[in-house]
Amino acid sequence: MNFPTLIATTISPAADPSARCSRFLWQILPFVIAIPIATAGCANFNSSLNYASDEAQIAPAAPVLVEIGLGLPEETLPEVEVELNERAKPWYELARESRVARQAGDYEEAREALSKASVQLASRPADNAQRRTVHSATARLAMSLATSEQIEKANEVAEEVLAEAEADPLVGGPATVELAYYLAQKRTLEAKESGIPDSQLSLLRIALLVSEHEAASNERLMLAYEISQVASREGDHDLARRAIDRAVLDTKTLDPLGLSQLATLKITKMRIALAQGDLATAEATGAAANRLLDEFDAPAGIRAIGEATIAHVIAERGDTERARAIALSARSRLGGDPPVGNHGTLIVLGELARLERAAGDLDAARRLYAEALDLPGVDSDLDIDLVGELTQELAVLREEEKADVISAAPDATIQPTP
Repeated sequence: MNFPTLIATTISPAADPSARCSRFLWQILPFVIAIPIATAGCANFNSSLNYASDEAQIAPAAPVLVEIGLGLPEETLPEVEVELNERAKPWYELARESRVARQAGDYEEAREALSKASVQLASRPADNAQRRTVHSATARLAMSLATSEQIEKANEVAEEVLAEAEADPLVGGPATVELAYYLAQKRTLEAKESGIPDSQLSLLRIALLVSEHEAASNERLMLAYEISQVASREGDHDLARRAIDRAVLDTKTLDPLGLSQLATLKITKMRIALAQGDLATAEATGAAANRLLDEFDAPAGIRAIGEATIAHVIAERGDTERARAIALSARSRLGGDPPVGNHGTLIVLGELARLERAAGDLDAARRLYAEALDLPGVDSDLDIDLVGELTQELAVLREEEKADVISAAPDATIQPTP
């Protein structure tokens, strides 16, 4: 006997109405479970059987959250409804609203919408496309604020964007690079005008690290080369090396037959590696640069710079004889036709002076430094920086010479008579 049959035989037709109702409910129970509106149906059924007087058996209607007040005063409920509706907006609607607001010049509304979208996406990986989209939109907002002279607000938004990119460069994109570079240039100019030195390497580092995850381009190549120069002047040789390596790779990708540009970049890399003390890399890179210069019959100026620099490297490695032989070739190119300009001559004489200093001939080094600093026509930032560097090196050299003279002088102290 199955279960429904058992129910049917144990409850007689003469049973009271409640028993008949119970029997009926047992028979339709599988259907009640399957139908979502069973509660309402059962309530109607009880009402039709005159059970309305028993209020304990009637299920109350499901409460509506806003209708019961959330425990808040009635006058605050419209504000709660608005907040709940805004929270329900997905990130892409917020991003669209921010774009419309930014184009209309309503930067506060744009910032608020992007902030909410960013919160929604914060748990996603840095390279997630949606998170990167919102990050880039925020970077563009910072640029809009900066170009509209809302500097304080621009800096606030930019700090948020750049801090996120610094923590994980994968989140950034071209808009992040543009923002970091723009602020670096702007603040450098302001520092020059105020006469207070202010390094912007932190911003340039972010620009480089973010740009590394994009495809090779001429814009990135020029950015990397510029960062290598700034970092070298400020003594951050690790950043300079990373930047110049990126520039070399991009040149090979974009213009593999551009031997002149590649040779120039390799000479720059040789000088950076030398400043790092990585003499093996410096010599290997210098040799590769000189081979490239031979391939396209390079002008005398760049040939002289390449030879003078590698001569300095070889002198640092202790092979003075070979270094001086290469230095003679570099020196002979300075008087070629057309003659090497003052900037190139300044670089060559500086490297030759360093060669002699490494070789221990301080007098020859001093003469070469003085010859370099006597050149006229210093007319660019690069020349000014190089002149300052050579002037400082000459001053140190003269102090060393004075110390040698004092240490070599006979002891003039009067000794007591025994």
